[in-house]
Amino acid sequence: MGTGIPLLEAIDRSESSVPVRGYERDPGAYRAARRLADRKGPANYSVEFGDFFEYAARAKERCVVANPPYLPAEARRPDGPGLHGGARGAAVTRRILGCPFDLAMLMISSISDPLGVLSEAGRRGYRVLDWAVRPIPFGPFCRDSAVWPILETLAADGQAYFRPEGYLLAGVTWVRDAVARLPGGDAAVLAQVMRAASAGAP
Repeated sequence: MGTGIPLLEAIDRSESSVPVRGYERDPGAYRAARRLADRKGPANYSVEFGDFFEYAARAKERCVVANPPYLPAEARRPDGPGLHGGARGAAVTRRILGCPFDLAMLMISSISDPLGVLSEAGRRGYRVLDWAVRPIPFGPFCRDSAVWPILETLAADGQAYFRPEGYLLAGVTWVRDAVARLPGGDAAVLAQVMRAASAGAP
C-alpha cells in the first residue's frame, strides 16, 4: 500500500465511517504509512504490518481497494521500487481478483495486459460496475531497461497499449454477479478504450 496517501485522501473526501484497514509488508513503507495514519488518519482507518494475501483468505471485509504494481517486469533488486507486477504486469491484480471479495475497486493500466485482466475478472464472477480513465505520462521507471523492452514486446503481442508519450490508467469497480445485478459500466467498452491507447489507434 506504500504510504497510503491516496487512500487517506479518498476516505477524507467520502466522509465515510466504514472501517478501512491497510496492509504493508515492507518495514520502511509500513512505518511511513503508520506514522501518517497516526497523524492524519481518521478513526476508522488503520494500517497493519503483514502480507495482504495471507489476511485476505480469512477477511471479514467484503470490499478490496488497491492500486497494484503494474510495471511488466520482475523485481530484480530487493531495494528496487515495489512497482513491478510480473511478466505481463498484471500478476498482483489477477491474484487480488482471485480473493473472496464481493466488491473490488482496482487500478489497471493499458500497459499490463488490460484485456486479459478484464477477462480474468469475468471468469472469477465479477462484472464491471463503473470505471474512469485518465492518461499517464511515461516516467523513468517505465523507460527503465528492465521494463521498456517488455512493454514493446507486449504491445507487439496485443497485451499492452500505449503512445510515445504515455498510457492509460483506469479505476475499475467490479461486483460479483451473485451479490447484485445493477446497471453499470460495460467491460467491452472499457476494453475498447484501453485499446485506443495504442499508437496505432485512430
